[in-house]
Amino acid sequence: MQSNRHPLTSIPVIHVRILITGGAGLLGAELIRGAPASASLFATRRNAPVHAVPNAQVDLADDGAVAGLFAAVRPELVIHTAYSARDGERDIVRATGNVVDGCLSSGARLIHMSTDALLDGESAPYAESARPDPVHEYGRHKAAAEDDVRTRLPASAIIRTSLIVRAEPPDAGSAWVIDTLRGGDPIRLFTDELRCPIAVQDLAAQIWEIAALPAADSAGVWHLAGPEAVSRYALGLLIAQRHGLDAGAIIPVPSASSPAPRPRDLRLLTTRADRALRTRARPVSSVLARAADG
Repeated sequence: MQSNRHPLTSIPVIHVRILITGGAGLLGAELIRGAPASASLFATRRNAPVHAVPNAQVDLADDGAVAGLFAAVRPELVIHTAYSARDGERDIVRATGNVVDGCLSSGARLIHMSTDALLDGESAPYAESARPDPVHEYGRHKAAAEDDVRTRLPASAIIRTSLIVRAEPPDAGSAWVIDTLRGGDPIRLFTDELRCPIAVQDLAAQIWEIAALPAADSAGVWHLAGPEAVSRYALGLLIAQRHGLDAGAIIPVPSASSPAPRPRDLRLLTTRADRALRTRARPVSSVLARAADG
């Protein structure tokens, strides 16, 4: 039976106080679960509970609350995973600015989670040197946040990733596909929008490796993504197949049918990670492969 955990790698030793924002999220929770035993963790949350580590409910868009958080926790490293696309100006741009302020005041290193969605989708595959050129609002908010980090904390590690998936229990995007198909409703998924999905376990393991590097070696942009590019449609088929669902209700459509512009081809080159990190991200088709019966 196939395991959904990443193949065993050497766990880095990190003797610092670490603040993880968004500790209840998909990535934040996995970072907590896979953290080195030597690390001292504290997490923030918005509403959902955080388990296993000390945590606090903090509105990261509230500059006073964030200043108080940093004064109380005194982190030496911050891994900023928290975001919300519902109000990007508030929960991406302003929140990230407050986290940067906290790092500047405390001297903490920052690992900032960014995204492939700030690229234009017209010049793939993208190297780490690619400059943001967003085509939609979410991309513009993430580009603004990334620019703030790069400008005010140039020693930060900026991680651009792609779709983050989890086989079991399914991540939110996968769960939406599963629930919709089980409900008998059709789904329209793009055939020409390419991404490089990465398993959350693989991504978290790579982030912990970056965290263990000397500051000078971790600074700058990293592309952490899976080695297999798939369309939204192909990803939907993989999810349906894993759960034994009828994929006939998944309707292939072109991205031009979207009412708003979308980046089409967001394949990322992972040159830096391939050279510096031991953990290798698995192809999404392997991550979502259906376990053999029995």
